[in-house]
Amino acid sequence: MAEGKKKASLKRPKRVRLQDFTCIEDPHPYGCLPGGNRFFGTPSSSSPKSTDVSKRKAEDVFDDKVWQQIISFCDGCSFGRLVQSSRYLYVVGHQPELWRDQVLRKCDAEKLVISRVGPSWKDTYVRMFHDKNHRNNNSDNNSSKNETETDGASAYRPHRPMRMPNVYSDDIYRSHLCRSFAIPPAWLKSQDASTEGTQQHWHREVDNIAVDDLNAETFFANYEEKNQPVVVSGAANGSAVEKWKEWDYLTSKNTKDSYRSTSGAAPLPGNFSLEAYRDYTVSTRYLEESPLYLFDRTAFASNREWGDDFFPDFYEKCPYWDPSGEFGHDMLQYLGEKERPDHTWVIMGPKRSGSVFHIDPNATHAWNACIRGRKRWIFYPPGQPPPGVFPSADGDEVALPLSVGEWIIQYWKEHTEQYRKRPVDQRPMECTTHPGDVVFVPHGWWHSVVNLDDSNIAITHNYVSPSNLGNALKFFVEKQDQISGCRDRKESIKPEYIHGELVKALAIKEPDHLNRAMKQTGWTCRAWEETPKSDETVITDDDEHSSSSNKNRNKRKIDSVQGGNEQGTNKAEELPTSVMSKTEKVPAFSFSFL
Repeated sequence: MAEGKKKASLKRPKRVRLQDFTCIEDPHPYGCLPGGNRFFGTPSSSSPKSTDVSKRKAEDVFDDKVWQQIISFCDGCSFGRLVQSSRYLYVVGHQPELWRDQVLRKCDAEKLVISRVGPSWKDTYVRMFHDKNHRNNNSDNNSSKNETETDGASAYRPHRPMRMPNVYSDDIYRSHLCRSFAIPPAWLKSQDASTEGTQQHWHREVDNIAVDDLNAETFFANYEEKNQPVVVSGAANGSAVEKWKEWDYLTSKNTKDSYRSTSGAAPLPGNFSLEAYRDYTVSTRYLEESPLYLFDRTAFASNREWGDDFFPDFYEKCPYWDPSGEFGHDMLQYLGEKERPDHTWVIMGPKRSGSVFHIDPNATHAWNACIRGRKRWIFYPPGQPPPGVFPSADGDEVALPLSVGEWIIQYWKEHTEQYRKRPVDQRPMECTTHPGDVVFVPHGWWHSVVNLDDSNIAITHNYVSPSNLGNALKFFVEKQDQISGCRDRKESIKPEYIHGELVKALAIKEPDHLNRAMKQTGWTCRAWEETPKSDETVITDDDEHSSSSNKNRNKRKIDSVQGGNEQGTNKAEELPTSVMSKTEKVPAFSFSFL
């Protein structure tokens, strides 16, 4: 009997299959079906030849992508009229990305904060701009009328999608699939310690250790020094986990006017009020494929009570991450709080949002504390890019899908094969973090994160310790064009000076750690390769701006995506329209909104 139980425990755990994602929760709100369905559909009475492929030549002059590009050049009013001209354009023109881009461009041009949102991006556009113009035009002539008659917001009825028959499009339906994929039930469960050992031969799960069972020496020796990820369960349990369950508490303690949100597929960042972003994550019914993700670097500086809710409890439970404590080892702190690169962020996002595969910036380690909602993490070891991710030799750019859903739909089957094909030390690892859990993200590891609940909040911090100091110093010398988090702030030390200033500070504060790091001759992490001496160049800001425009139309500057430039992108770095998420070349270190 015991033998039988032992054999059963050695069976491979049930893997998450591609089919588990493609069972979408809701049909397309406008009735669009995959292109192949036109061969099997039943012609409607109003369109008896709608499935006759030979009759579709005139309709196929412009495909879906071209129509989306054409529509993207319209202003809001023209856009609204165009979608009324045919069933096909009604479906194409209500892609949420198109209306999102309308809002972001308008807000950027008029320097506006998104202060209220509707159940769709179209509703948000109307409420923000049409109602504003309506009130302005009628304020003088209709001052005696009551608010219901003059206030466009009171009279406005939210958009209600109508399902259109006989509209077939692989491109539009693909986007719906990528934004509506089902969350596998296996992702929602806590890691079972009893099966952890049986999974190592096939499915590598990230180690999960209770905070009371992990001390500083064990953390440094087994994880930080070995550059291995770990989940510390219960490490963030405290006031923040309890109090931040209620949005009303967060908004009542908020003293910041706007919060910056970004997306790999959006042409510009968006600035939301906290109340509006809450409504965006909770109330918007038809989110875009790559939702805007709030990733704000000044939240704690503006909201002291938020910091008081989190950091005292966290540092008491995890003294090895307390920069000012006995085990303090955040080497970048010696540059100064305002002078160092950006390092601590509050991050929020809706269900199915998250970060595509990336390596954290500046050769830093990171910890990520889950405060509200659950997250699924997928890790790939340094030097082992995931399927569908193609970094350049120097690490400056990477071609990859720009949405989490797109990578899952395209590459999940190939991802699961890596557990069998790759050597054990090169296989991916996965885990789910729950509220109160903290995950350690070692430097150089590829990782992607998927939010699993309707409203998610986390805190993340990037740092340099003795274990990665040598690589960080080398990065600051050899990868100056990739240094992020310091270009848009006047008080920050600029990339070309960070190495010298850090060495100067460490010579006084941490001479022993500095001496060991300076003796390092090559990279100790496989994420980076030695650069031939003849190719070593230092790119200035002017060179970077001139060359970036010639690389790729979707290239994102590091600071503008990873929490820098709170007021929006630099005009010299402004990007063209990004209508839908597609596989494109982007900087390898751009996507740090976890």
